[in-house]
This record gives sequence, C-alpha cells and structure tokens, in this order.
Amino acid sequence: MTKKQEAMFVVIQDLCLAFIINSAATILNGGFTDTWVYLVGMFEAFSINYVAGLMIPVPEIGRKAADLTGLKDGSKVHYFIRVFVTNAIYVTIISFTIALINVGPKPEIFGIWISTYPILHLVGLVASLLLEGNCVALAKTIVND
Repeated sequence: MTKKQEAMFVVIQDLCLAFIINSAATILNGGFTDTWVYLVGMFEAFSINYVAGLMIPVPEIGRKAADLTGLKDGSKVHYFIRVFVTNAIYVTIISFTIALINVGPKPEIFGIWISTYPILHLVGLVASLLLEGNCVALAKTIVND
C-alpha cells in the first residue's frame, strides 16, 4: 500500500472499531439510551484511537511481537498475534480513557474499567480479524494510487 492508502486504511479501520467498541460498551453499560451520548462516545473512541495511533507505533509493536515468535510473516498465527497485540494496545487505551472520562479519577476506576475490558478486547479482536482485509481493500479503492 502507498502512504496515502495506509493513512486512509487507518481512518477507515479506526472508524469501524470506534463504532463496534462503542456499541459493545453501550450494551455492556445498560444499552442505548440517548443518541447524543452514543455519538459522543463514538467520537471519543475514534479520536482516542486515532491520536494514540499517531503517538504510539502500534502496528509496528504488533508486527515486532509477532516476529518474535519466529513464525513466517503472513502465516495465520503470525497474523493473529500481530492483530491480538495491536488490538490489546488500542482497546486498553480506548476503554480506560473512556472509563476515566465517564467516571473520573476515582479509586474504583480500575474495577469499573476491568469489568468490561475482557469483553471489549474480545469484541475488538474479532472485529479486527474480520475487518482488516476489507478496510485495506476499501482504502485502496478510495485512494487509487
């Protein structure tokens, strides 16, 4: 992929994951109650994910973690480990930051955050595994370099 296609891929994937993670978090927290609250949550998730991606070389960390296994790049297990590590970083940052925004810096913040984290990580992982190829294809279609 070209640099422009990679940039478009990041935006598309971040939007998809923001929608999916925010929807899962909304369901875990009692369900949909207000359109505005839901849209703000999605905007927060997207913004946090995008900014984190600019500050932290998450894809490179995921790739290096997968490379440490000694498996061939492109194999299914290498791909799974890369996506697992990448997803773990992003979901940790997003879910903890949104918990902090919604609850504030209270002593019980860790307990509140960790009560939803495993499910959000699993949802994000499955979504990432299923969507990555489609997001790449869409990015290449939109940015035809």
